[in-house]
Amino acid sequence: MSTASSQGGARAVTGNEHAEPPNLFKTLHEIKFGNDPQRRFKRKDLILFLRNLTTLVQNGVSLTHALETVARDRSLKKYHHILSSISRALKGGESLSTAMKTFPSAFNTTLISQVEVGERSGALDQALVRVTEQLERSSGHRKMILKKLAYPAILVVAGTGSVTFMLLYVIPTFQQMYEDAGATLPAITQLLIDSSVMIQNYGFHLLGLIIVLAVAVIALFRNVQSRRWIDRNLIRIPVIGDWFRNLAILQFADVLGNLMESGFTLAEALPPAGRAIGNRYVREKILGLYTAIRRGERFSQSLQREGDLFPAVVNQLVIVGERTGRLVPVTHQIRKHLRRDVEDSTDALVGAIEPILTIVLAVAVGGILLAVYLPMFDLIGKVNH
Repeated sequence: MSTASSQGGARAVTGNEHAEPPNLFKTLHEIKFGNDPQRRFKRKDLILFLRNLTTLVQNGVSLTHALETVARDRSLKKYHHILSSISRALKGGESLSTAMKTFPSAFNTTLISQVEVGERSGALDQALVRVTEQLERSSGHRKMILKKLAYPAILVVAGTGSVTFMLLYVIPTFQQMYEDAGATLPAITQLLIDSSVMIQNYGFHLLGLIIVLAVAVIALFRNVQSRRWIDRNLIRIPVIGDWFRNLAILQFADVLGNLMESGFTLAEALPPAGRAIGNRYVREKILGLYTAIRRGERFSQSLQREGDLFPAVVNQLVIVGERTGRLVPVTHQIRKHLRRDVEDSTDALVGAIEPILTIVLAVAVGGILLAVYLPMFDLIGKVNH
């Protein structure tokens, strides 16, 4: 059922023959309470929806009734219009995948394709389980990385805040005191005072410059060519380049294994699995493999042609999987291997960053305190003489 037909049906029920003029407050109210057909699912909400739907269907609840039940969940209230529309479409004889296609902003093509394959094979419940588990794993990877990077981020924020506070409020107090006392200022103290004066006089200009730089960085990441250049060089950075590469390959292997387990052939699974990769450069390389596979080239040969893009362990596992005809189980092994590798690399990276940040913060705060108190020692010496 299309969005237009749904709106037409709504007009027939109300008996309103004439279109109503646009109403800003009504539109905002509908968006707030879930009547926006272009609403995107947040990742956690999509997982909650699929998990609840899967649990109900697996326990014998009909798909239509399960959708109605999930649509009444208070946590999913803002998606009520989407879920109710899908439920009505199912009652009208449409399949779940067809109904989902009405809301392309809410459900991506990879998810819909897996649901469609599950419907054709008569194993929709298993397809929903695989989709949910894959999304949960992806969310788990992201949470794991953010959790491990949280403490270094807190150190950076705390250090920046402490230094800024000292420059804005502590240094001016001592500056006035030293000027009144006629103290001779060491070079480090004078530099600190000059920095404080600059921030006080040009603070808003500096803030504006930071905002402009942030907007420029965001624009670079949104531009296809510049994002590809950034992503290509990210995986070439010493030490952390392998971490970015393995994370991208992990995203690819996770979706590829899930799709092939759902019944997709390798050639069918490669494009959606490639689009799931965040790194644009690696994504482009993966999508390039699709053309080679369609020409009849073996998957392992395509991987080896890409050189160092894929870890040697991954290449060897793919070769073994092709020889034994067990490529699907091999993708699960690749996923487990890369997940452990990413976790270990993240631990090592954070383990190296934390002491460095701690030392930098200690040196910055200690340097400021030293610069502040050096003239005081000079004044005390003069008083004693």
